[in-house]
Amino acid sequence: MTLRVLSGRRAPAARDVAVVVVLVAASIVLVLADIDRTIRADARDPDALGIAFATLSCLPVLVARRWPAPAACAAVVVTSLGLGVGYSLALPMLVALLLAGYAGVRGPRRTTAVVGAVAGTAVALLVADSLDDPVFAPMVGAFAFGVVPVLFGDVVGSARREAADARESARRIEQLRDRDVGRAVAEERLRIARDMHDITGHHLSALALQAAGLSLTTAEPETKAALQRIHGIATAALGQTRRALGVLRADDAERVPAPRLADVAGLLGPARESGLAVDLRVQGDPRELPDEVEVCAYRVLQESLTNVVRHAAASRVEVVLTHGPQELELRVTDDGRGAGVEPSPDGVGLEGMRERVGLLGGTLSAGPAPGGGWTVTARLPATLRA
Repeated sequence: MTLRVLSGRRAPAARDVAVVVVLVAASIVLVLADIDRTIRADARDPDALGIAFATLSCLPVLVARRWPAPAACAAVVVTSLGLGVGYSLALPMLVALLLAGYAGVRGPRRTTAVVGAVAGTAVALLVADSLDDPVFAPMVGAFAFGVVPVLFGDVVGSARREAADARESARRIEQLRDRDVGRAVAEERLRIARDMHDITGHHLSALALQAAGLSLTTAEPETKAALQRIHGIATAALGQTRRALGVLRADDAERVPAPRLADVAGLLGPARESGLAVDLRVQGDPRELPDEVEVCAYRVLQESLTNVVRHAAASRVEVVLTHGPQELELRVTDDGRGAGVEPSPDGVGLEGMRERVGLLGGTLSAGPAPGGGWTVTARLPATLRA
């Protein structure tokens, strides 16, 4: 009961008072019943001074939660004085040693050393006083006996503090990871929006131009009116798209066409310049793919190569493009650190790639390669549903 109360969280004062009352009552009963004489045959007969020592030895429990080290020292000193003058105080001595251990759990290393020195010295002096001819070895053993509870408490306290620090570090890492993932996803969505601006703008412009051109070549009033309406709708839609998505670009940003798989040579060049040996293999029959698929595949390859260069510590990377009847498979494999390191810290890059691929109905997986290293595989549909 004492250990549970002493090592628990801060409790109401009433509980501490109840514990002290029980301890004092038990100590007084043992003193008055003279039961401790079986342990110490030369113990003094119970009297008021013995009852006072038994009471005072237990009172420091009241303040142990707020001042563990002073409470332990006070209990050890008072109990040692009572034992020194001849009273047998077995229970108060046990309480004093428990308080010393509790001080080791709660207190810093400096105060723990002081409590250990006080407890060890007190026990050693008691043993020396009980010997007719004090011997060094028994005194050293007695000193160690007094220090052991404090050392045990210090070990427990250090473990608890390390566990608390680990939990706090894990919490902070989780917060940073969530923040980084959120930022990466937001950046990826912004890039997707920019790509959609380019793709949509290209097609709407082509539609508007073709409608305008056809309206000039037909003489049928109804057809001409329909083509002119198509031209007007496409032009309006193009303007709305540019106003809605064009703000995502910086005013002075260079306007370039949306990237396609035909432009992958521009990605492999910088990777090779960084010292990587890059192999590109194209399998199957290449065919025209939807613009969204082309852009997505290009971005996944771009992100994968960037992660290899920055984080994988690889010397070689293989890029395989497989054109299937129903899907395009992109696989990037490196010979870097593999399972020991994610392609991007905390998987931030993977989150953005997965979202981009998932928007098109595709899948993306990443993990250790069978022969070592890391593999990123993206599967994208060859056709998109309207």
